[in-house]
Amino acid sequence: MRIKLTIEYDGTGFYGWQKQNDFASVQEVIEQAISKVFDNSESIELYGAGRTDTGVHATGQVAHFEIFSEKLISAWQNNIAKLANAINFYLFNQAIVIIKSEIVPDDFHARFSAKMRHYKYLIYNRRVRSVIHTNRAWHVPKYLDVNVMHEASQYLLGTHNLNSFRSLHCNAQNPVRTISNIKVYRDGDFVIMEISARSFLHNQVRITIGTLKQIGEHKYPSEHIKELLEKQDRRVAGVTAPPYGLYLTGVDY
Repeated sequence: MRIKLTIEYDGTGFYGWQKQNDFASVQEVIEQAISKVFDNSESIELYGAGRTDTGVHATGQVAHFEIFSEKLISAWQNNIAKLANAINFYLFNQAIVIIKSEIVPDDFHARFSAKMRHYKYLIYNRRVRSVIHTNRAWHVPKYLDVNVMHEASQYLLGTHNLNSFRSLHCNAQNPVRTISNIKVYRDGDFVIMEISARSFLHNQVRITIGTLKQIGEHKYPSEHIKELLEKQDRRVAGVTAPPYGLYLTGVDY
């Protein structure tokens, strides 16, 4: 029986989503909690929709796993909605919560079945830093022009070679990606970027917001994005924004 989980977590204390040998990861902590629910009678392998980096948060991560025991299937197939609470019991001291649990078809895959991924980046744009939003948003004291940031972001819509907007350590064979939606707006002291695509390159969102931040400071005009797309060179784009302002907010199937 294949089970889909919708997950929320604060990535501050984790070494990203993916399991690591010597560091705590979101994936490993959830797998351990699921195993405890099943009295360690099943070997749990959790597959996530996105491998978020160290410090990155999620309000809508999706993952799936399978159980094979007929006893467990019989016990849970009519009570699957309660499985989220059972897992959460063993996550009580972790910054992770299972929002929803549901049975899905055997051909569902959290990563490969995804049609769209949605991210949000938060900048706390106030002269004085915030203690409340520490590790939740990037503090930028200089006032940002969100109108020019949004105008610049629209050059990224559609299909482009994004070599300028990916980490030098990105292992993707193809740098071409299609951005379906991107917008930048202000909400009080927050400057927010929302971006959607089927898939992203490593650090793509953080480099994008780092570049738009420089444009918002009027270091470059909005047309600077066009130049970066043409040059296809990571060295000419903006800084990589810190991970703690980034949130995986949802995945469409």
